[in-house]
Amino acid sequence: MISTTTRIRVKNILNRIENNQVVTLKERIFLNKLSSVSSLVSEWLSSALGPEAHSIDNE
Repeated sequence: MISTTTRIRVKNILNRIENNQVVTLKERIFLNKLSSVSSLVSEWLSSALGPEAHSIDNE
């Protein structure tokens, strides 16, 4: 379970990814670390990145 503050932060970053806006390296590292311990965040991240990113990771 993630806190409300963390959820809001994650959703904000994911919205910027989906809209092709600037996301810092620090934010990307934060998402990566959190997605490795939270299946919910991992699903959100996969959805935000789209199917192209998923296929690149699996090649």
